Amino acid sequence: MHYFITSEKPDTHFINIKWTIPNLHQDIVHVQLPSWRPGRYELQHYAKNLRDFTVANEQGNPVAFRKVSKDRWEIDTAGINKIEISYAYFANQPDAGASYVCEEFLYLNPVNALMYVEGRMDEPGIVEFGIPEHWEIATQLPVKSKHLFSVENYDFLADSPLIASGNLEHYSFQQFNTTFHMWFEGKHTIDPNRLLEDTRHYAEVQHNVFGELPCEHYHFLYLMLDKPFRHGVEHLNSTVIAMGISPDATTEEFYNDLLAISSHELFHLWNVKRIRPEEMLPYDFTRENYSHLGYVYEGVTTYYGDLFLLRSGVWNLDQYLDSLQADLKRHFDNEGRFHYSVAESSWDTWLDGYVPGIPGRKVSIYIEGLIAALVADIMILKNSKGKYRLDQVLNDLYHHDYKSGKGYNEARYQALLEQYGGCSFVPYFKDLIWGKGQHEVWLRETLVSIGLELQVQEGDSGAVIRLNRVENQTDQQKELFGYWIKAV
Repeated sequence: MHYFITSEKPDTHFINIKWTIPNLHQDIVHVQLPSWRPGRYELQHYAKNLRDFTVANEQGNPVAFRKVSKDRWEIDTAGINKIEISYAYFANQPDAGASYVCEEFLYLNPVNALMYVEGRMDEPGIVEFGIPEHWEIATQLPVKSKHLFSVENYDFLADSPLIASGNLEHYSFQQFNTTFHMWFEGKHTIDPNRLLEDTRHYAEVQHNVFGELPCEHYHFLYLMLDKPFRHGVEHLNSTVIAMGISPDATTEEFYNDLLAISSHELFHLWNVKRIRPEEMLPYDFTRENYSHLGYVYEGVTTYYGDLFLLRSGVWNLDQYLDSLQADLKRHFDNEGRFHYSVAESSWDTWLDGYVPGIPGRKVSIYIEGLIAALVADIMILKNSKGKYRLDQVLNDLYHHDYKSGKGYNEARYQALLEQYGGCSFVPYFKDLIWGKGQHEVWLRETLVSIGLELQVQEGDSGAVIRLNRVENQTDQQKELFGYWIKAV
């Protein structure tokens, strides 16, 4: 299969796609455009951005087709060996999960705009770009020649974002037999040498949790915007991070925010891109992929994203606690914690998980998941006297489940927590995962055990959160704190 991608009038924000499908041996084929993208667990209906859909045979004559659902087409192919499907896709959304084209660059998430043939998702293909000769392309896609790339199957293609531009900045470094690439599109104030060095440090700690990096090349695609913005999306061997500084942020604050989201997205290289709930193995792009496990695939990742910056020495304790305080403020400002559990909220991301919704209805799988991960990590550290922690749970899910081609479920996750913690996690799941309004008790006790005191006061703009070191800490508190911040 061959996809040819260009933009005839980039000022209109339309991408033009010609898709050639050979080896047709049936009377009818069905083609499908995804309804959602991995990394955002809600239906997004990308077909609403499509126009001018046509089908032609090898002679260029029209071929009959019918649209049979919002994003699925049925094509009459009796006696036809090859067809070419053409359409235009409106790409005018410069965030980390969408697509955008203008005179200066083309940014594409293939899952938004490129279709697949039902029953032929495992076939390899070619992606070619009709763009200016001097433009470079930043992507995880394997290069065949300039502007021409190979894909092993549709899942890989759908998970391979790209930025094509004549102004790309490119930096790289080698770590554990993996080359890390950093691509910048847009103006920025980031010191690339500092970013390379800091990335090297936190990437080393992440690597050590699992003992390996699962790819030869990893790409950070930074889309630097001229407006306040923060959004990142994970992919198999890459991430897109769209960032724009706000007027009230300093350059240093912006840099640390960039580090935090970058560390979060890199940890997804293992957690959810490979360690995946059984409900999402494989992805079904046509409908909701319901799961109660958002507190693992997003919550655990949110917890570790900042913690790795602390454990690697990139952040000091004050920087980490400032970030944790901001996350806890989101928890205490959300009345939804009294009305809906984090497991239920995970299921309902497909309903209203990424918009405010009605007042106090739900919680965040990121924030409540972070709290649950913190509690689990300290429970394991405390009961094993520093021998084990949540790291080992993730390591097992990667080496024993992912590498065996299996997804995990809640029972498996709980069993691993209990295995390494040496205690029952039944009350934990009852209160923190499926319960409501119980987080504060667990959180305070957990923080005190590592010598931190949580103070919460009501202010004009919601809760005011303070995390302070406990005075006159016990030896046990000091010891457990040391285990917690220790790098692998």
